Amino acid sequence: MSDAALPVLRTPRLTLRPLTLEDANSVADGIGNFDVSKWLAVVPYPYDRSDAEHFIRQVQESGKPFWAICDGDGLQGIVCLDDELAYWLARPVWGRGYGFEAALAVVEHWFSDRTSGDLVSGYFEGNDRSGRLLKALGFIFEETRVRHARSFRQDVVSNRMRLTRARWNARQGFCLYTPRLTIRAMEASDATALAGMAVPEVARNLSTIPVGMSAGQAEDYIAASRFRGVPGFRLAIEREGRMIGGLGFGGAPLGVAYFLAPDQWGQGIATEALSAFLPALFERFPVNRIEAEVFQDNPASAALLRKFGFEEAGRGLGDSKGRLEPAPVITYAVTRETLRVAA
Repeated sequence: MSDAALPVLRTPRLTLRPLTLEDANSVADGIGNFDVSKWLAVVPYPYDRSDAEHFIRQVQESGKPFWAICDGDGLQGIVCLDDELAYWLARPVWGRGYGFEAALAVVEHWFSDRTSGDLVSGYFEGNDRSGRLLKALGFIFEETRVRHARSFRQDVVSNRMRLTRARWNARQGFCLYTPRLTIRAMEASDATALAGMAVPEVARNLSTIPVGMSAGQAEDYIAASRFRGVPGFRLAIEREGRMIGGLGFGGAPLGVAYFLAPDQWGQGIATEALSAFLPALFERFPVNRIEAEVFQDNPASAALLRKFGFEEAGRGLGDSKGRLEPAPVITYAVTRETLRVAA
């Protein structure tokens, strides 16, 4: 892939742009935290502004693809394709999903060039966060290597990973199959079916669907929540060629939501859909915890979540476009380790 002109890449929350010398303080602050630098092979510790300025000048002179990862508060890390995919994030933004979002954009950029071959990356033994991120992108373990870590001043074990174009292509989109269901991206043609589910008994248990949603509103809803590779999407539940419900994943903290047309209730459809969807979320995204918010007067949903290992994590008030005023809600949570696949 040519590095002649580094493009600006944009994601739902981030802008990835070329580095400038004005970034030196932010780079020094980020890498100057040992929690960050200890996972990087080539940076020294301590790390100060002069180190950052020297690094940025080297990048500018080489023309290698290094992007500043920026949110509304400025530079929060760096992602690059310098022989392999690598990245770091400032310690205060860990846990927000920025690493996955930025790395996904860069991997998409890499494979958008049809001449690009396999992409390699790696992580130090013990850096489980990065391991989960790379696996979520589709990287597969290749071998262990010994690398010198300047911050530790010693050799450490590194896990080398590889992502092939064939595997990348196979993981595009989000589609799951169960004995009775297809879980797939919502399409504009689903608008009429979605609008038909905007009835009081469904809408009152959701935050985003109003009673009497029109087909036009449904089309806008579908367009705004299409799958883009990162959390913040909704999928259709299809049965016998008909959309009968939906599943969503997003928010902060990350949570799951679901709904079904009333004529599908009581048939085990929600259990079947979540049995496929929840494990897929932990497999596709480097998250360790998923929440779900349930209105207190919806005990059926609470019982369903408990079947999958969700436990109560808090109480409060929640809004719904299907209710006149806020109502009591219970927040449930499950982790990668506590998830159970319900029968």
